[in-house]
Formats: sequence, structure tokens, C-alpha cells
Amino acid sequence: DKNMPPSPPFITSTLQMEASRKLRFTAKKTMMLAQKLYEGINVPEEGSVGLITYMRTDSTNLSEQAVSESREVILKEFGKEYLNGKPRAWKKKKGAQEAHEAIRPTSFRRTPDSLKDVLEPDMLKVYELVWKRAIASQMSDEILSLMGVDITAGDYTFRANGRSVKFDGFSKVYLEGTSKKQKEESKDVKLPELNEGEECKLKEILPVQKYTKPPARFTEASLVKKLEENGIGRPSTYSPTISTIRERGYVRVENRFFIPEEVAYIVNDGLVQFFPDVVDIDFTAKMEETLDKVAEGKVEWKKPIKDFYGPFKKEVGIAENNWPDQKPKDETTNEKCEKCGSPMIIKTGRFGKFMACSNFPECKNTKSIIESLGKCPKCEDGDIVAKRTKRGKVFFGCSNYPKCDWAAWKLEEK
Repeated sequence: DKNMPPSPPFITSTLQMEASRKLRFTAKKTMMLAQKLYEGINVPEEGSVGLITYMRTDSTNLSEQAVSESREVILKEFGKEYLNGKPRAWKKKKGAQEAHEAIRPTSFRRTPDSLKDVLEPDMLKVYELVWKRAIASQMSDEILSLMGVDITAGDYTFRANGRSVKFDGFSKVYLEGTSKKQKEESKDVKLPELNEGEECKLKEILPVQKYTKPPARFTEASLVKKLEENGIGRPSTYSPTISTIRERGYVRVENRFFIPEEVAYIVNDGLVQFFPDVVDIDFTAKMEETLDKVAEGKVEWKKPIKDFYGPFKKEVGIAENNWPDQKPKDETTNEKCEKCGSPMIIKTGRFGKFMACSNFPECKNTKSIIESLGKCPKCEDGDIVAKRTKRGKVFFGCSNYPKCDWAAWKLEEK
């Protein structure tokens, strides 16, 4: 048997990650909803009540009062077998300031069901995540039954592993969001009953070729996790950082993955060239350590300011005079402008690449770059082209829009 303990209550980063995985919420949206839950909601017979604790925190521990109340609720709602033998606590992470306790309901007695008619749907989803995660943290372990079988054939040994849930424990209330790969690995796999020395008959051989895949692109959840792992930023800066790289056009989002734009490479190269010490992955962690020493009175504040600002000011001066052009270079084409006859060029705008007349501003002719994916099934004249919504989600539409309003999220396979 193998005991699987629950995850600790949410901190800022894990709330953002889990809301992204389970609810498909952006970090910005998650923090906006959490802020409203923290500031107060009008609850019948109670008035305006803050429903969760402060949502910008790096502590995974709960107050003694919260632990006591959560254990009372577990005992009442789920029974003694689901209550962990003793209150759980988690070790402090390196670099954690722990100025506030973990994110939790202000009262565990306010169950998500009791607030269904009070909270807006999205707000209720965030509250339910917080409530379930905090409650689960004080529940019994999930117990798995594991089994392994070695099958020998000549000089080769094959191993089969099986697993099943013996006792659900905390997973009765809360299961952490996982990737497709993790879901496959965590599925119950029951092996047939076998005896040692028993002869097995070959049923079939399935040749499967697998390739090493490159690392996946970042999603909001995986980027927040990476920021936290490397000590980049604080709980209060994860959401604004992600919003900034999107708003400045450094990345676009396709199927929840961040795709860097050309301008991102230009900016990154400039930062690495002129500010190598500031963009070094250890910079933030070292600076946080120094600031902690200042707060503790071990270092006078003037010294770290002087040590940083002197070299930084010089770097800014050099960068101002030598910074590369952030505007992506235009691409030449063999196409001529139908209005003035000048060559058409490919330019990069806010919503991607487009064609424009090289004789701008005298000639302001522009047109979209169309990659046809077939003829429109509605008007049978226009082409099916890939487009993006304002949020960056890809859909397919007719090139004759607005004359033809055909659109679809997916194309049918022929």
C-alpha cells in the first residue's frame, strides 16, 4: 500500500496555476475574483463579509483557529475515518516571507453549496477551489494498492504495474488539476490474478515507436510555476507580469500556449546584451535576500542601493544610445500594388502580419495575407481562412466577410 498525502492549502501561485488548469481562468481574472471574495460579499443575515483570507501570500500554513474549525467540519461532514490523525503543517519554503497565512475560507462552515445563490458563477468556482483545497489539506491520506508483476521470456524480463484506490481519503473532496500525461499515469490499472511460476500465453505483440518530444511551450499555469521555482517576482507580481507581456505584444496565445512574437526576441536580445546582471535568473532571489537583511537590520539600506544603482545607471546610458530597433524588419514580395504599382511588402502589426504598399504614406493600400484552407461551404466563392479573436483564439471564417458570415471553431476532416 502507498499513502498519498494531500497538497497544502493555496498560496498565490498555486491558486493561479490551479484556476488555469481546472477553470481555464487567466491569472488576472483569478486574482480579480479572489480580490472581490476577500474584500467582502453581501451574505443574507450577515451583511458584507470577506469570504477568503488575503490572496497574496507565500505561506502554506493555516492559523490554529482555522485548523481547528476545518477539522470540526471534516468530522461532521465526512466522518472520523476522513480526519487526519493530527493537524497538518508544512515546512516553510526558502525565500518565503509568510507575512500572511495560506488562502482559505474565513469560515469553513460557509460551504460552497450554502453560497450558490449568493455568488456569481465564476466567483463561486474560485471559492469552491479555495474551500475544497483547504479542507482537503486536513483530511486523511489517499491509500493506493500497488502491484507489480515480472514476466520472463528467454533473456528478457517484462514488468507490468497495477494500481487501485483502497481508500479515497482527501480525494473524496479534492483532486489536483493534472496534465494529460499525469492523468494517464494516475489511472487505475487492475492486473489479473497471477501466481508465481504461472505460464503466460502470448496474445499479441504491438510495435510502438516513440520519439523524445521537445519541452512544451508555457501556459499561464506552467509559467507561474517556473517563476516561483526560480524566485522571480513575488506573489503580487505574477499576474501583472503575465498581463504585461501580452499587452505589449511580446506573446500571443494559441490553444492556451504562449507563442513569442518577433519583437520579443529583439527585446530579449537587447536586455541580455545591455543588462546581463539584471536579467540573470538569480538576480531577483539575490535581491530579495539582500532586502530581507535590510529589514532585519543586518545591512544598512544605502549600501545595496549604491551597489545596484551605480552600475545600472551606466548600463542605461549605454543602452539608450545603442538599443536595437524593436520594429520587426519588413519582408519584400514579388507582388505589385494594384493602386500605384509600387512593390508590396509584408509588415508586422498588432494582430500579426499583413501586406502594405512600400510607397506609404503616399499610398495607404493594405491587404490581409490569406492562406486558403479550401472554399467556403456557405457562399462557395470565398476562401476558408484562419483568424483570431480579440483574445487570440484561432477560428475559421470566410474571406468574403462581412458579405458571408460563415465561421467555425474547427474544420471537418475530409
